[in-house]
Amino acid sequence: MSASRQALFLTGQSDPRSCALSPVQRRFLDDLGLPGVPVNFPYVTGAAWREVSLVAASARHVGLAARIRTAAWRERHREPVLAQLARADSSLILAGSIGLELVRRLDLPAHVLARCAVFAYGATTRWDPPGPIRRVRGDIDRIARATPADVLVHGGHLDYLGNPEVLSLARAFAEETR
Repeated sequence: MSASRQALFLTGQSDPRSCALSPVQRRFLDDLGLPGVPVNFPYVTGAAWREVSLVAASARHVGLAARIRTAAWRERHREPVLAQLARADSSLILAGSIGLELVRRLDLPAHVLARCAVFAYGATTRWDPPGPIRRVRGDIDRIARATPADVLVHGGHLDYLGNPEVLSLARAFAEETR
């Protein structure tokens, strides 16, 4: 492990054949100012990013929400996440939408989570990890409306990463948790 800090996305896969970051995710990561992991969960390279309809992405996330409750899912995905987190001394997890629930269901060891801060945007779960967390929710986000937020911003469920206020909040949280 190197003496470093990394930022990484941990979100559901709208396109299960690809872990490639979308253009808006890449731009957000570039603008964040931390070394970033160039692929999304589960952190394997593969097919290029392609746009996916909201209907298809939503259907896939509903299926994912059911699968993540199984031991088989946890066992399949836990080691790749642990390996990615081990690449740095600390990590800023960018947990979008179902991402916070993914962190929860991976059942990561406490000593690993102690080296992580979680920036949850549009979170769809109420779980709080043992380390620092900042929850950001859009004022018109109908998908995450039932979950608590530390900060409300203007926008819907697909607007977070393009919102300059969210980037500013992520940068400030990264600095606070350095």
